[in-house]
Amino acid sequence: MIAYKKEWLEHNDVVAQLENAFAENCISNGEKQNAAALYPTGFYTPNIFIRIGLIILSIIIIGFSFGIFALLFLFSANEIDTKAAVLCIFFGIICYAALEWFVGTKKHYQSGVDDALQWMATGFIFAGLNLALDIGPLTNSILIFTMATFCTLRFADRLMAVIAAVALLAIIFFSLERMGNTGKNILPFVLMIISALIYFFSKKTGKVPAAKYYQKCLSLIGITGLLGVYFSGNYYVVREASIAFFNLPSRPGDSIPFGWLFWLFTIAIPFLYIFWGILKKDVILLRIGLLLLAAIVFTVRYYHQVLPVETLMIIGGLLMMAIAYLLINYLKYPKAGFTSEEKLSHPSSLNIEALIIAETLPGQPETKAGTQFGGGNFGGGGASGEY
Repeated sequence: MIAYKKEWLEHNDVVAQLENAFAENCISNGEKQNAAALYPTGFYTPNIFIRIGLIILSIIIIGFSFGIFALLFLFSANEIDTKAAVLCIFFGIICYAALEWFVGTKKHYQSGVDDALQWMATGFIFAGLNLALDIGPLTNSILIFTMATFCTLRFADRLMAVIAAVALLAIIFFSLERMGNTGKNILPFVLMIISALIYFFSKKTGKVPAAKYYQKCLSLIGITGLLGVYFSGNYYVVREASIAFFNLPSRPGDSIPFGWLFWLFTIAIPFLYIFWGILKKDVILLRIGLLLLAAIVFTVRYYHQVLPVETLMIIGGLLMMAIAYLLINYLKYPKAGFTSEEKLSHPSSLNIEALIIAETLPGQPETKAGTQFGGGNFGGGGASGEY
């Protein structure tokens, strides 16, 4: 299913781990180069600045080409929607064909050109279908989920993976919205359950050997699931979404049904993430939990103004600086598996030490001409009469 050569993707992963090992002073530069030379790839992958430039250049070229065709064919105001739809779908197909050609023939891998072509292809097709058909929010969510899932599986695009997860939540949202009051009442809880399932799906799938090419995609899907669990139960999100989407009449001081439960979710879930992250030594859970502490402060501050916002920000900033300073000093030397040092490498089945030893040690010594001692059945060279 994946468009890229799998052997080269595996070589890319080995080289990335060698770079991490070198950055952590586990191996020397010579050892890194000797080992990396044995895992070549034929991908065209420029640095980040060239990649950004190629993205911008590709979008400009495609945009100007679309503009020229639009000026040539969209001359009748009565048929502009139909012709624009056909033109968008046509350009989407052309962009996708060019994407497959660049990936398959020119071996582009995260070069900027393939990124731009992928986004332009999906964008044109999505726009064309919306211009041609009367598509509602639920159908649009299904369409986005389908296209994003395909691009994730075909090109291992991380942002498309996030969009697919968000689109799945949107499908659940708009489906339950049609169920009337019952669907609206259970909506936050269902979204929390689905988000949790998305997280556990990413963790479970990440252990499958066939998913080794999608590890970064699965990691971002897991983060999306964690954020989905929290924001589906956050008091501010639930209250404001109920007013915006379900026309729930609410005055500034009014609460919402089960308001106490959503306040509990708002405050408890970040601390649960932090506790779970410490227990499992999972840095993603820890960082998400610490990030969501700010969401607790924002939510509480929005409805209960205890202090002026300037004073609250100063106190919060000083407190965070003090905690960070104490933790950095405490974890200067690893304790119970935790350290303040940034870990560049990620867990992998590849044994870098064994790889380096195997690739840098000399081969078996060759047999040289001359007298070769042998025999010795009784402990001495030649004791058996054979030399």
